[in-house]
Amino acid sequence: MSAVGGERSEGAAPGWPAGAAETIRDAFEALPSPSLALEGPGHTVVAANAAFRTFAGQPEPVGQPARPLLAGSLLAPVADLADLVYAAGEPFTAREWPAGEDRYLDFTLVPWRGTDGAIRGVLLTLTDATDRVREAADQLREPIPDHPTGRPAPLPPAHEAAAVQEAMLPSGLPVLPQLWIAARYLPAAASETAGGDWYDALTLPGGRVALTVGDLAGGGVTAAAAMGRLRAVLRHALTGQPDLARVLAEADRFAAGDGDLRGATLCVAVLEPGAARFQYATCGHPPPLVARPDGRARHLPGTGDGPLGTGRDLAPVPGQAALEPGDVLLLHSDGLVTRPARTLDAGLADLAIVAGDAAANPELAAWQAGTPAERVSHLTVELLARGGYRDDVTTLAAWRRPAPPPRLDVGVAADPAAVATLRGALDDWLEALAIAYGDRQLAELSVTEVVTNAVEHAYPPGRPGPVRLEAAVGSDGFLETRISDRGRWRRPDVAAADRGQGLSVALQFADCLQVSHPPQDADQPPGVRGTIVAMRHRLHRRAMLAPLSGPPPPPGPAARASFAADLATARPEPRVRVAGPVDVVTADRLASGLLTACRAGVLSLTVDLSAVTILASAGVTVLYRLAAQLAAHGQRLTLISEPGSPAAAVLDLAGLPRAPR
Repeated sequence: MSAVGGERSEGAAPGWPAGAAETIRDAFEALPSPSLALEGPGHTVVAANAAFRTFAGQPEPVGQPARPLLAGSLLAPVADLADLVYAAGEPFTAREWPAGEDRYLDFTLVPWRGTDGAIRGVLLTLTDATDRVREAADQLREPIPDHPTGRPAPLPPAHEAAAVQEAMLPSGLPVLPQLWIAARYLPAAASETAGGDWYDALTLPGGRVALTVGDLAGGGVTAAAAMGRLRAVLRHALTGQPDLARVLAEADRFAAGDGDLRGATLCVAVLEPGAARFQYATCGHPPPLVARPDGRARHLPGTGDGPLGTGRDLAPVPGQAALEPGDVLLLHSDGLVTRPARTLDAGLADLAIVAGDAAANPELAAWQAGTPAERVSHLTVELLARGGYRDDVTTLAAWRRPAPPPRLDVGVAADPAAVATLRGALDDWLEALAIAYGDRQLAELSVTEVVTNAVEHAYPPGRPGPVRLEAAVGSDGFLETRISDRGRWRRPDVAAADRGQGLSVALQFADCLQVSHPPQDADQPPGVRGTIVAMRHRLHRRAMLAPLSGPPPPPGPAARASFAADLATARPEPRVRVAGPVDVVTADRLASGLLTACRAGVLSLTVDLSAVTILASAGVTVLYRLAAQLAAHGQRLTLISEPGSPAAAVLDLAGLPRAPR
């Protein structure tokens, strides 16, 4: 920067046209954009302007390493991106990065070179993008005009294709005791139609699991439908054929006969969770990557096979590689490594750096919690795609756990409090495994019913014995629960329409239910030594199918939410909104509240069950009796619940009519 009038400023170093050091310092200090200069591989702060000090709430950041300075904020991954820029010597730009509640930033990291051309450090500049994001969000909230016929306008072709594609992608991932699987799918933001990226994770006979990521040429509904066909063929072949080479040969023959699938690329890995080695194959697709807990990461060699359906017989020879305890295996689409202004080799190198950091560093705060599989799957997308991406981006990661999750084993006295205690213990245990909320609800409802059965029927009044809950994840991905007591078995009364529903409800929401009794002495009456109810429920974790948006959404409300029955309106008829669990503990409170609201049956009543987390048979009994009491007075009971919810399913099972919300 030349001095005013072409003369060198006073105090400037001879031959240095940038200006006087004091002037440069003052100008840097006055910049409105928060700016940092980071030196060395440890990214020590050597300069920070006033805007950054205000932004970070750090009056004296100079001399501190950047990583702890940014820890605890959504900008924590910036330190890892600085690693990438420092190592690769290339700039990195991110747009609309979430940086707190309703605040977004653009930022740029550029390499800082010394006079000898060597990398000295990294320069960081932040720009507030909040207003731009808000304006875009306001535009998206504008209602879509109705069709002239009065029917809603159809989805644009791009949205229709994206909807078809996401509907065909698995939203649930298997839950296995020795593997934690995570996935992320990011649709191409600038594309006019949905692309052909897809992934799948499938449990196989013998406890094996297959991971697949593929890509189809073209886009739109046609490509999305073709992707669904190929995924179905591969599922069928992998389930029935243990030989991976034959599976791929079958997929190749199928693709050759389907014009929409010719040229499809594919990466498949088949793992035995208890084994150190696994098989994989790449058909024209980027090879998988293995990230170690110490931060090292490497791409495996490709197996040399071309895309599917190209007219030549595919004769793949699967590769083999090791996956040690603590390692993460990452399959991904080429959209993750082909980015603007970056070569493929540079993109692969960037991915290895980010994946290694994500696997090794549990302190990355962009995700408040998470296993190495979740960090690698999500952060590689969040960090790399923010620099710009043209195609769909897909990741599928599997972390080999150093040890399987602990079993749940809790025993309590079989009194009414046992229902909430054991359900709460199960909810904590399932939440720690990140089980999809719907699966948690169904499992907890079944356990609630069986525990309630033991509390009410196993022991004489006033003399409760023990009831015990055991739970574990089986090698096939099912939740295995056992509820046992030491009391007397009483056969359910099938003639009572409003009672004895507990085991029936549990059976409806379990994949399998079996009642058994321990061996007994010949001189003891049947059932005196106890009952065991064993159940199996299929478990899933949620995949992330979403645009760049910061942390994943929080899990659904816990099944232990407080019970409440609130009178919402009194005219033209009472309406009660019920929330939380309705079970043997809360059923009496529900009955009292509903009877009060309808004046003991003389007023019609609407009951909104949309916020109910557990509707046990004790609650169904209350609703049966209330419906009968209202009918005796010529009044009606209207039950409202969300379609597909556990409450709606229980009402349908019990034959109680319901209305949508």
